[in-house]
Amino acid sequence: MDDRQIARILREARPGSSERVLVAIVNNVRDFEIAREQGWYRIPVQRAPRRVGADYLAFYFGGAFPPSQRHQILFYAPIFAYRLATRAELLPQEAAHPRAQDRYFKLEIGPLQPLERPIPSHKLRRVTFIPTTLDRLLDAREINDLWDKRRSRDALWAALKTDGVERESG
Repeated sequence: MDDRQIARILREARPGSSERVLVAIVNNVRDFEIAREQGWYRIPVQRAPRRVGADYLAFYFGGAFPPSQRHQILFYAPIFAYRLATRAELLPQEAAHPRAQDRYFKLEIGPLQPLERPIPSHKLRRVTFIPTTLDRLLDAREINDLWDKRRSRDALWAALKTDGVERESG
């Protein structure tokens, strides 16, 4: 990812433009403890989704968590700021790490808010990032409820149209 792409992502990250949510995988308990206790979360620039900008960050717990927590979303937090930093700057105790000089988005977040009800992934699919809205997050009963179904449906019809299938009206 070049500097122009990073600048675009950071411009889009301005809070207050809408109630956008980025759901991100939390692969280990330590990263969640950092989010809860220090108020930040990191996303490797090289693995970041096209749209990092959001008003809230929600945490999808991966397989490293206890069975009662894994493969679901339990918490979200407001995003206050975005910064660029190296892994060594974020985790100075790991200065010798092989990716110490890799760049990361540091998302500075507010207090974690528990969801009224967990949002499980019934099929235990591998989730990395899901862009969604706050309304969808708060209304979701399961992970599939987070995606914008209209956009997915339109993409499906566009692909079918390319293959000569016409959409019926009505």
